[in-house]
This record gives sequence, structure tokens and C-alpha cells, in this order.
Amino acid sequence: MSSPYETFMSGAHAARKLAAECLDEAKTADTARGFYLIAEHDRHIERAEDYEMRASWYAPEIEQEIAA
Repeated sequence: MSSPYETFMSGAHAARKLAAECLDEAKTADTARGFYLIAEHDRHIERAEDYEMRASWYAPEIEQEIAA
């Protein structure tokens, strides 16, 4: 069973991966689709940041010391 820290960090990693995929696809998409994909990219980045913030609540002490 994984800890809440690992779960949130896994979610953050997945959201950043989706954001990168959206940005890559936006480079070759038509204008309207490109704007949509850029908005999706921003949404995924915000979600990743939220997951990382929540993970920090459960971070092991060594992670907190490194961050400080």
C-alpha cells in the first residue's frame, strides 16, 4: 500500500505528463484546437501543483529538510 505522499506525487507526475502531451500536440494542431490544448496544458499544470502541495503535507521529514 502506498503512502498519501507517494499517491499525490504520482498524481502530480501523471498530470505533468498529460500537460507535456497537450503542449506537444498543440504545436501541430490547427489554431482552434491549439488554443484548447494550451488551456488543457494550463489546467493540468495547476492540478499537478495542487497535488504537489497536498503531497507536501505528508512528506517525510528528510524531504521537508531538503526543501528548506
